[in-house]
Amino acid sequence: MKFSKNISLLVLAVMTITLSASNPATIFAQELSKTPNFGKESTLNTVDPYTMPSDYPQEILDWYRDNMDARSYIAIDQETNRVLAQQEGNKPYPIASMSKIISTYLVYQAIDEGKLSMDQMISIDPAIIDNYTSNPNLSNVGLVADQEYSVEDLLNGVLLSSGNDATSALMWQIYGSEEAGVNAMSDLLHSWGINNFKLVSVSGTPNIELAENIRIPGTGENDENTMSAADIALVAQHLITDFPQVLDITNSDSYQFKAGTDYEQTLVNNNLLRAGQEYGRDGITGLKSGFTDGAGRCFVATSTENGRKVIAVTMGTFTDQSNSYWETEILLDELLKFPDLYKNEALPTNLPQADPKEDEASESDSSESNSDKKEKTYENKRNNPLTNFLGNLF
Repeated sequence: MKFSKNISLLVLAVMTITLSASNPATIFAQELSKTPNFGKESTLNTVDPYTMPSDYPQEILDWYRDNMDARSYIAIDQETNRVLAQQEGNKPYPIASMSKIISTYLVYQAIDEGKLSMDQMISIDPAIIDNYTSNPNLSNVGLVADQEYSVEDLLNGVLLSSGNDATSALMWQIYGSEEAGVNAMSDLLHSWGINNFKLVSVSGTPNIELAENIRIPGTGENDENTMSAADIALVAQHLITDFPQVLDITNSDSYQFKAGTDYEQTLVNNNLLRAGQEYGRDGITGLKSGFTDGAGRCFVATSTENGRKVIAVTMGTFTDQSNSYWETEILLDELLKFPDLYKNEALPTNLPQADPKEDEASESDSSESNSDKKEKTYENKRNNPLTNFLGNLF
């Protein structure tokens, strides 16, 4: 009888161990306990500045030193990603509404994946009206609470009028909230190897312009979107390469917003670098301006110069309103004198570099993994509850 009872206990023990290891309900409950991490913190790191090669033309350096006022700038050859000119090109600074090219990428991605369509109509969350449209300090298209807007209208509002309200309307439609949209932008940047940035809004709106209850939790009153000119150039490159149709908007003269309705308005392209404008260049196709008190005047330009596709970024000009266009004009004009500069293989590139901290973490994880494997190799498989129970039985 004792033996029979022990056998019954043995069967029960084996069944219990098996169920606890493989019961789908247990596994599902464990998965449900995992919540998304919406509190990603991006710490801005100090980076080694770009070093131009010893044979880099001194004439270029002298010209920019004497004629450019931008705090930070960069020009890259799009095919090779070589840095043709720069000053503090990889140092993060506030980027203002240039942030919108990240959001724009995600909007086009959502359209590409069938989550949005250009003719889809979107209702506007009242919180967007209250916190963005109603703020006279922000650039907006003037959304109205009881109106619906097409994705096409809103996208033109983002790129031509730099509408902060239009940007949030699109991103909230895709992701559900400002915070989720910011996290999607962060994920996108990380996937491209861009890690040295800070994002607090989908549009580039600085926190100082937002009520505390609308700010991303954990961010400060003086926080605003921050990246380097080099990384903005890389974002622009991804955007115009993967979704070249964006240039149809950024190179247009104007757009009729809410055409045929009482709310119709003409959105005018204010890019003064476009052909026929004050600083017009034949090769300019876009892309996006930006301004906050902290960022100054900024611009990311896409152009063809000397037959080569170039992306130029100027950040931090603090004089008149058109100065970022003039700075870009100076930056690109000087490079016209050196059509073969891009061939210099010693030039640095704006492609992502390995993050030393991540490498150290990876090595640490690998070391711990190897250590675990060694421990598991020599683990005493006999000394466990089941084998001890069997030993006591027999």
